[in-house]
Amino acid sequence: MTIYRPGKNLLRIALMSGGSILLLILMFRLVAPVLVSSAMVRERMEVAVEAWLGHDVIIAEDPDLQFWPRPLITLRDITIRAEDRDNAEILGHVGALSARFSLLDALSGSPVFRDFTLTSPDLTVKLDQNNHVNWSSSGLLGQALRKAADEQPLEPEESKTVIGDVTITGGRLRLEDHQRQVLVMENIGGMLIWPTLSSSAQLKLRTDIRGQSFDLAFSSPKPLLLLGGRNASLTANLTSTLVTGTFSGTANLATYAFFSGDLQLSVPAVDGLARWAEMPIHTADRLTNLSLSAQLATMGNVLRFDKLQVRANGTEGHGVMDLMAASGDRPRRVTGTLAFDSLDLWALVTALSADQRDPDESVAAHDPITDRQLGFDVRFSAGEASLGPLSLANVAVSVLADPKRTQVEILDSDLLTGSLTAQLQMQQQAPRTKARLSIRGVNLSTLAGQMALKGPTINAPAALDLTFTTAGAITQAPGNDLAGTLKLTAQAGEIDGLSLAELRTLAAKGSYFSLEQARSGSTDFQSLQVVAKIVGGNAEIETGTLANETQSLSVTGVIPYRTQSLALSAALIDKAVDKPPINLFVGGAWPNPVLWPVMPDREGQSTP
Repeated sequence: MTIYRPGKNLLRIALMSGGSILLLILMFRLVAPVLVSSAMVRERMEVAVEAWLGHDVIIAEDPDLQFWPRPLITLRDITIRAEDRDNAEILGHVGALSARFSLLDALSGSPVFRDFTLTSPDLTVKLDQNNHVNWSSSGLLGQALRKAADEQPLEPEESKTVIGDVTITGGRLRLEDHQRQVLVMENIGGMLIWPTLSSSAQLKLRTDIRGQSFDLAFSSPKPLLLLGGRNASLTANLTSTLVTGTFSGTANLATYAFFSGDLQLSVPAVDGLARWAEMPIHTADRLTNLSLSAQLATMGNVLRFDKLQVRANGTEGHGVMDLMAASGDRPRRVTGTLAFDSLDLWALVTALSADQRDPDESVAAHDPITDRQLGFDVRFSAGEASLGPLSLANVAVSVLADPKRTQVEILDSDLLTGSLTAQLQMQQQAPRTKARLSIRGVNLSTLAGQMALKGPTINAPAALDLTFTTAGAITQAPGNDLAGTLKLTAQAGEIDGLSLAELRTLAAKGSYFSLEQARSGSTDFQSLQVVAKIVGGNAEIETGTLANETQSLSVTGVIPYRTQSLALSAALIDKAVDKPPINLFVGGAWPNPVLWPVMPDREGQSTP
C-alpha cells in the first residue's frame, strides 16, 4: 500500500522546478553569445554614450563581451570629440568603459546599460568668459539639467533612465577658466551611486591635487536641481592633511554659489595650505590649529558666516563675518566683527606688512602682496592683547585692506592706568608706511618697566604722541628715511634715578662725570615737556624742559637712535641760589652717557 506524503512530494517538485530553471539559465548563458551580436551591442553602447554626452565618440578597438557571471561589455581606447569632424576639439580619452546590460533586452535589440566602470578617463573642462563650458548640453544628461534649471519636470521615460553605479579608477580631470588658470585632479578613484535620473545621488572620490591627496564625499536627494543651478540639499565632506571640513544644508551652484547650512572647518597650519594653494593669505598664514564653525547664509553676492566660532593659536573668537564676491576691479572682500579672548597685534601687523613665505621654497614665485586677492574691512575686539612688549586690555581694532593699501587702527585700549590708540597705514604699491601712536594717562615709570627700558624713569602720568613715515615696512629696522615728530608731556611727578642737585655738585668740580654718578636720588617736578623731530636717522630735540619751583633742566641736541648715542647740550638753573646756569655737554651712549661741564672762555664763549 502506498502512503501519500505531501511534504516529500512538495520537496521533490520544488527540486525539479529549481533544477529546470537553473538548467534553462545555463543553457541561456551558453547560447547567449550566439544569439546576441557583439556588433549590435557595441553599436548600441556607442550610441548610448553619444546620447548621454551629446558629443562624437570614437571607439578604436573591438569590444570585449562576456556573459558569465553577468553580461558585461568593455569598450577600449575611447576618444570624445566636440563634434563629428576630423579636426574637432578633443574633450577627453577613456582607457576602458565597461557596463552591465540585460540579456533579454539585448535579444530584443535594445540593450539597456547600467553600472559603468571608467578606467583611466582623462577629461578637460574649459570655462569661457560667459561661464559656459566646452561640453555640450544637448545630451540626455544636459537636457535633464536644462529642464531642472528651467524648473520643468522630466518626462516619465527620462525620470526612469537607469544610471546605476559608476566606478572610476585612475582618472584625471583638467579644469581651465577663461583666464587660463588650471586646476588638475589626478589619480581619481571612487564611485557615483545614482540609480536613476530622478533619484538621489552619492559621490565618493579620492584624488591628488598638486601632490596632495583629498577624500571627497557629496550626497544630494535632488542632484539634477543642484547641477542645474537650482537650490538643493547637499551634504559634503572634505578630508586631507591640509584641511578637513563638512557642510550640511542647501546649495546652489549658479554664478554666485549659494550656501545655507552648517559648516565645520579645520586647518592644522594655514601657511601649509597657503603654500599648497599658491595664494598670498598674508593676514592668516601664521595661524595654527585653526578651526571654525558657522551657520552659512547667502544673500545675493554675499556669503555670511553667522554664529561664527573661531579657534586658532590658543585663542577663541566669535562673531559674524561676510565674504563679498568680487565685482569689477574690486577683489573679494571680508567684512564683519569678531570678539577674541586675546590678540597678538604685532603678529597681525607683521602678517599684513609683508609676505611671510619662505624665500627658498621650490614652488613657482607667488604673487606679491601688491597683488592681494582678498580685501578686509574687519573689526576685532579682545579682552587682552599684546603689542610687542606692551600688554593691553579691552582692545578694539579695525583692519582695512585692499590691493593698494592696508590700515590697522587701534580704536581704543587700556594700557596700565591709561589708554593707547594707534593707526598704521601701509601703502602696497611704491611701499610706504605712516604711523601714529597716542598714549594718555600712563605712568611712564611703570611703562618703562614693562618695556624693560634702562636709565632714569619718569614717575608720573604722561601723554605721548608719536608720528612717523618710512619707505620701508613697519617690521624692518628704521632707516635714514624715517621722518616724524615726538611729543611727551607730564605734570606733577618725579624722576627716579636723576638728582639735579647732584648734577650741580658734580658739574661744579669742573671735570667730566657719568650719569651713573648722579643717580643717588630723585627730582620732583611740576612740568615736563619733550618735543623732537625725527629725520635722517636722528631724533633732534627741539624742546626739552624739566622744572619745579626752584630748579629746571633744559636740553637740546641730537640723538642718533640707531646707535643709542647722545649729543646734547643741557642747562641747569637753580632759582634758590644766585649763580649763573650750569651748562653741560652730554655724549656717549644710553643709558650711561658722560657729561662735561662747559666753562666760559675769556671771550665769553663756552668750551668743555
